[in-house]
Amino acid sequence: QDGEIEEVVVTGSFLRGSPLDAPSPVQVVDRSSIEAQGAAVIWDVIKNLEVNSGSITNPGSGDNTQVSGSANVNLRNLGENSTLTLINGKRMAPAAVTTRSGGEFVDLNSIPLVMTDRVEILTDGGSALYGADAVAGVVNVIMRTDFEGFELYGDIQGVQKADQKYDQTISAIWGSSFNNGDTNIVISA
Repeated sequence: QDGEIEEVVVTGSFLRGSPLDAPSPVQVVDRSSIEAQGAAVIWDVIKNLEVNSGSITNPGSGDNTQVSGSANVNLRNLGENSTLTLINGKRMAPAAVTTRSGGEFVDLNSIPLVMTDRVEILTDGGSALYGADAVAGVVNVIMRTDFEGFELYGDIQGVQKADQKYDQTISAIWGSSFNNGDTNIVISA
């Protein structure tokens, strides 16, 4: 007698599998690893990946100030528009600006870290499944859409060799479920 299936989660495939037995290697950085890294933004997680070799953050210096405050993912240094960025398996719209080389990119700093459950990185090219914008790979940010309760997070990190400069982070998330768990509402800042 077959048991009842309560929930099936499909991300980028019709068949669910673990990252270890997938045909292409998938690296998963879960919530506990993100917190252990002391990440302030998602780019802090991306920059620590072995496959990362071209992701940058734009502090605002130089002649291209239209991209100041943004960050992008660039796996294998094949170009910022060669890595596909997804949120919960759906494509995210690129930023409204381009880099000096004319490349489009998804601004990672617009994704709230407090809402992030895990980051899944397809470290091989994903163009067969996703198209030409996934030649270098795919970064899929899975959000905490079923979070219940309240969480407050604060962090101050000193920047080595930068005198009195600090990374300061404060964030909060609240969530609740309704209709016997069929409806969830999550708010973060």
